[in-house]
Amino acid sequence: MLTILLSVTTFMFFREYEEADQKAHKDAESATKASQQLREAVTEMEKLRKIIGVSDQAKLTEVEEAHREDMKNFATTVPDESKFYRPALEFLANTLKEKTAEIIVAREAIQREQDERKTVEAAKQTQVDEAQANAQKAEADLAAAKKAFDDERKQILEDQNDLKRQLAEKNDAMTELTEKSKKEIDEKVAENKKLDMANKYLNEKNLELDPTTGFEVPDGKIVWVDQKTRSAYINVGQADGLHRQTLFSVVAGDEDVGGDHQRTKGRIEVVELLGPHFAEARITEDRLTDPMVEGDKIFTPLWHPGRSEGFAIIGGIDLDNDGSDDREMVKDLIHMSGGTVDAEDAPDGKQLGKITQNTRYIIQGQAPDDSNVLGKAYTKLQKDALQVGVRLISVPKFLDQVGWKNQKQTLVFGRWHTAVSRYRRATSAVSSACVVRPAIAVWAAASRATPTPVRCRAKARMASRGWPSGRISRVAAR
Repeated sequence: MLTILLSVTTFMFFREYEEADQKAHKDAESATKASQQLREAVTEMEKLRKIIGVSDQAKLTEVEEAHREDMKNFATTVPDESKFYRPALEFLANTLKEKTAEIIVAREAIQREQDERKTVEAAKQTQVDEAQANAQKAEADLAAAKKAFDDERKQILEDQNDLKRQLAEKNDAMTELTEKSKKEIDEKVAENKKLDMANKYLNEKNLELDPTTGFEVPDGKIVWVDQKTRSAYINVGQADGLHRQTLFSVVAGDEDVGGDHQRTKGRIEVVELLGPHFAEARITEDRLTDPMVEGDKIFTPLWHPGRSEGFAIIGGIDLDNDGSDDREMVKDLIHMSGGTVDAEDAPDGKQLGKITQNTRYIIQGQAPDDSNVLGKAYTKLQKDALQVGVRLISVPKFLDQVGWKNQKQTLVFGRWHTAVSRYRRATSAVSSACVVRPAIAVWAAASRATPTPVRCRAKARMASRGWPSGRISRVAAR
């Protein structure tokens, strides 16, 4: 019994041992496999550390901190979702390729500019060489011209001596002729004095009968002066029949206009018509001691508001003492202001046109020397003028009262004259479009006129010069 019991017990313990041994064997294999996997994981981690570039002994927290610092320092432009080593490297590599391509393009552009610069410099050198060659040629031409000038000057001096001799001979002949004709000249002087007295008497009577036909009636007045731009604004315009380039003499507001005693203080020329009774003129002459001011009178015998004037011209007219006849210039002055030339004496002594009832003035120039031929028309027109009461006016007095001045004898200092001329040319080409500033709108309302391109430019200039709206309104009202 005991033997059976021991056998059973032994069998049971053996079986348990066998099962435990199999289990131990399996656990050993699992442990070996886990140990192998652990070693492989450790190896992979070491490789990853090397790839990442951290120490073999670095911990995960250190690796993560290194990753954050790398992304912060080297991948600031990388999107947040790509801030891992491989995506970041791809992004940076692509960016580097793009920048490299841009650098290549920029280098090519720089190279092209350098090539173009070399081409330009080569062309400049060619031009410099040509300029030097031209300069040398010019020096040679100058030397040749100087020699020719010296030869010509020598010949001119010889000719001058001959002319002086001839002039002396002609002076002797002229003296003899003058003595012979002295009696005739005295008779003509006496006749002219009588005609002057008759003309003066007729003019006085004409003024008594109709003062508005004389020079004593001003044609308008100055309503504003802008010395900065040398401009004056007057109270006559389109509705009065005014024309551009009309010249006026300027007289103080408390003095009379016209006549032999007119005291002219300046001259103006109309440059733009700004409204029915408003125009801009440039100041062509004035006095520093007596400048133009608001209220000064303007006058010209060439024009009168609402009507055109008729003229007759007799005698020789030499405005600049150059020996040539300047009658056409006087006629141009008359035509520019809307006047007409009704009659004149021709150079051959014939009369062109005739004096009519509409002829207001006869401009009397230098009497011709030959009274038999050239003086025929001169004398006839003078007599006709006296008969119908046309006023005689000398050329100097006429020019003074129309505001004309010989520009050849005028020297303008300073830069304003050139600047104003450029400004006139610039503004004359402005289109019909016009932007009216607030102050200009007040002016337009006061003048009750539709702003034309010319008026808009004038109002724009007044506003840009700092004119207050009240001043613009008062000027327009005049």
